[in-house]
Amino acid sequence: MYERYGKRMENLLIEGTDTLPSVEMNSNGGVKIKGRALPEDAVRFFQPILTWIKEYHGNEITIDFNLEYFNTSVSKQLHDFFNLLNHKPQTCKIDIIWHYEEGDDEMHESGEIYKELFPRFNFTFHQFEEILE
Repeated sequence: MYERYGKRMENLLIEGTDTLPSVEMNSNGGVKIKGRALPEDAVRFFQPILTWIKEYHGNEITIDFNLEYFNTSVSKQLHDFFNLLNHKPQTCKIDIIWHYEEGDDEMHESGEIYKELFPRFNFTFHQFEEILE
């Protein structure tokens, strides 16, 4: 668990639903965001996530995005999320793993756009096969 000034960094866990992604933010710098992101109030949903990022002061963070879909308001919040990361000290290593389903060109392109906007981050793209139900 990461500590700064005697204060212990807590993990953040948000359980996902049909319209909200699950979020795991661990004090060791491992972050996972997975599912569909269609919150009625994206600013409210992302508030604890952005607060956690502001308070994280580790030397390395790996963010694993596996979003099936996100709406425009979430896109803005993701930009704010990346912007906060971008203001971390240059000594902080930032790895982004962007998952997208085979044939989902929009999700792949979204990741590519964030990669262009934030060239400091180490982006890795992972395409997976379409899941048939």
